[in-house]
Amino acid sequence: VLEERLFGEEVSLLVFTDGITICPMPPARDHKCIGEGDTGANTGGMGVYAPTAACPSDMVDRIVQEIIQPAIDGLRAMGIAYVGVLYAGIMLTAQGPKLIEFNCRFGDPEAQALLPLLQSELKSVLLACVNGTLSELEIRWSAKTSCAVVAAAPGYPSHPILGGVISGLESVAKSDNVQMFHAGTEKAGNEIRVNGGRVMCVTGLGEDLSSARQSAYAAIKHVNFEGQQIRRDIGWRELARTTGGYANSGVDIDEGNRAVDLMKKKVEATHTSDVLGGLGSFGGALSVRSLMTMDDPVLVASTDGVGTKVMLATDLGRFDTIGHDIVNHCVNDVLVQRARPLFFLDYVASSSISAEMVASIVGGMADACAANKCVLLGGETAEMPGVYSPGHFDVAGTLVGVVDRARLLPSKTIEPGDLMVGLLASGLHTNGYSLVRRIFAGLPLDVAPQGWTCTLGDALLASHRSYLNVLDLALKGDVIKGLAHITGGGFEENIPRVLPPGCSAKVDLGSWPMIPIFELIRDVSGLPDRELYRTFNMGIGMVIIVKPSDLEELRSQIEEPIWVIGEVTSGNREVDLA
Repeated sequence: VLEERLFGEEVSLLVFTDGITICPMPPARDHKCIGEGDTGANTGGMGVYAPTAACPSDMVDRIVQEIIQPAIDGLRAMGIAYVGVLYAGIMLTAQGPKLIEFNCRFGDPEAQALLPLLQSELKSVLLACVNGTLSELEIRWSAKTSCAVVAAAPGYPSHPILGGVISGLESVAKSDNVQMFHAGTEKAGNEIRVNGGRVMCVTGLGEDLSSARQSAYAAIKHVNFEGQQIRRDIGWRELARTTGGYANSGVDIDEGNRAVDLMKKKVEATHTSDVLGGLGSFGGALSVRSLMTMDDPVLVASTDGVGTKVMLATDLGRFDTIGHDIVNHCVNDVLVQRARPLFFLDYVASSSISAEMVASIVGGMADACAANKCVLLGGETAEMPGVYSPGHFDVAGTLVGVVDRARLLPSKTIEPGDLMVGLLASGLHTNGYSLVRRIFAGLPLDVAPQGWTCTLGDALLASHRSYLNVLDLALKGDVIKGLAHITGGGFEENIPRVLPPGCSAKVDLGSWPMIPIFELIRDVSGLPDRELYRTFNMGIGMVIIVKPSDLEELRSQIEEPIWVIGEVTSGNREVDLA
């Protein structure tokens, strides 16, 4: 037995045939795994949508010509006229379509997704197959999209538990744009009971997958029996590929004051004897007497935000990590010039103030400031009904650091031949979330994808990492020539910011371990690597430039693995991703 491991997207292509003529149905995409995020045991199918953009019409023609037609012709040459429906399981690989299996049936969830799209009379189609006249028949299909969602029994697929009473079927029958298919059910008196693994399927129709999906899920939510299993993510990969209020209006002064009371202790814990005045002053005051030890102190400032990552925080109801994000982002931005943070100022704006939410955000900022030996000197909480959608918020911050002029980075000695060394990121940090939210629009945030030890939401909310403490010892020495914080624009936009004239950079892709979130983004988005590396940090949050002879000394000064990811080359401040 010879086996080949195939990589790609799996589609189901069912065809009508009279033994000579083949009429393909819209290509469909099944969801075999029992668990969301395509996890858990394989089943007979937990849901299907059709058609799928992964298999356009030219690919359907190719599958018919290269796989299905030769099979039908080969059977006929052997004296076997195959008549009816032939179901091909296909893997769309980089080398073209590959056959996984043939099924001689018109069943499974695929049929329940395809039949509502069939506008021709099914009996006429089947008779044409039997009578050998399929070539004379035009089979008409709806231009709409279908999404079929299966409700499975508890214990399915290994040991389904039968006998449960099913309720809510009358409500499903009244729903618009849906059809309900019974599978593992039986009538017992006036009750409908569970009598099989896959109990029933609800198929929704719509102008696109999103609307079809909405119809299906709006209807199947009425179906209820004990222990039912319904995947909430049918079609999530297709949605990823095709990408592209809580409080009333008004300003609540008392809620704002309560927020200050809740955050006060954490903020004051960052204060040193150099802080003059207290929380609530019109402006924060800080003595700079400690700078007198420097020959020529230079202030370095950074203002930034965290982008649409705030929307994920809202969706998950977790706000403390956003505070870490904004502080650590700004710390890294001044760190690349060797500046140590002095103080941070925050800005939180929302549609309406929730004291607990604001206190959680600012509390996270205070914790990050303390970890970076930085004073949280002041801030502003703005309540702007009508500007932000109900329940949404934004954060921004300004950090001021200091460095002696003679120690400023980048060094003017950066030259071709110098090495670029990478420090790993903790995740996406604070860039690319407008894209990534669309990529995962169909996958619930509380799902842990296959092989992960955390949920998708946890991975996406992982805090932007600060590199201050890990680089502390190295920055006190002289081996570091330059630092590049890899934020929006990736390597191509950020490395050139520290290169002198006459220098470019070559990044060796694959020279560092790819963390799981970026593997999943690459897998499901279908985006080219160039676009991914321009949008995300792809696992490297900080790049260090060092001459080759100083590499081992740098390793001894950093207490974590570092990765040589490329080198400085001759050129005009360009980055080659090789």
